[in-house]
Order: sequence, then C-alpha cells, then structure tokens
Amino acid sequence: MKRIAVIALVLLAITFTSCDDQISLQEYYVESTERPDFLAVDLPASMLNLSEGTLSTEQKAAYESLDKLNILAFRLTSENQDKYEIEKAKVQEILKNEDYNELMRINSDGVRGVVKYIGDDDSIDEVIIYGNDKKFGFGLVRVLGDDMRPEYMATLIDAVQKAQLDGDEFSQIRDFFRTK
Repeated sequence: MKRIAVIALVLLAITFTSCDDQISLQEYYVESTERPDFLAVDLPASMLNLSEGTLSTEQKAAYESLDKLNILAFRLTSENQDKYEIEKAKVQEILKNEDYNELMRINSDGVRGVVKYIGDDDSIDEVIIYGNDKKFGFGLVRVLGDDMRPEYMATLIDAVQKAQLDGDEFSQIRDFFRTK
C-alpha cells in the first residue's frame, strides 16, 4: 500500500511540474518568424515618426519611454483557415497568463483584440497589442521600453492611430495583409 502511495505521489508531482509547459510570447514570436504565413518586423520606436510638437505631455513622455516594437502578423487566406484558428488560439492562450494585466479591449469594425501589459502600476516592462480580423488575420505587437507608464499608453495608442505611418516597414505590413 505504501508503495502505491509513493508511486501516486511521484506521478502527481510529475503531472504538476509538467503543466507549466506553456510557451512565452517571446518564444512564440521567435518560433513564428520564419513560418510562411507570418510576417515579423522589428522596428525602433523612432520609425513611428511621431511629431513631438503635436504630442501632449503624456504622449511625449510615453513616446520617449519606448525602445522598439516587435510586430508579428498572420495573414488569413482561404487555404490556411484551419491554421489561422490554431495560431489564434495559441496566442489567446498565451495572453491568458496572469502575468499580463489588461489595459483595454478592442472591438471595432470587425477587429477584436486586447491591449495588455507586463509590469506594475508604476512601470511597464512590455505592452502587448493583439488584434484579429476574420477577413485578414491577426497582428501581435510587443512594445518594449523603459519606465513606460500605464496611464500614458492609451493616449500614445491614440496618437499612433492618428499618425501618418509611412516607410518601407509599414508599407510591408499593409501589403502583407492586402495581398491575398
């Protein structure tokens, strides 16, 4: 009887230690960069081309705290619908991790998503912007920086949405979703 109890405890311990096999967002990003349905782009924050003269004090502080953006996009086609659903579910499962604090939800014109962050109320280490669209696919943006502040992120996102984003990197992303 003791032997069965010991074996049961060992199996239980193995089960609990193997349950934490979820990959991180960084690992998912790296694994996906070379796959054919994905586009990966790493940009320095300066590529946003935000005119600092038009930014509010909060937007300017948020912009100056940014270092770079890692962008990963999955283009949906008629041939990869099943793969899209699998990859979308993987990302959504990763984002359920309790390390990610939700900042806001996105639900606009068929695009659903979420903005989350890693850090605390005083300093953000990473902002994650995820959105998916049933016609085009999904996009995942990791915003990395120093001493980013949660209260400034929504205003910065607003400034980025209003900015004229030009350059090869941004046209590459737009073209990726346009060519089906």
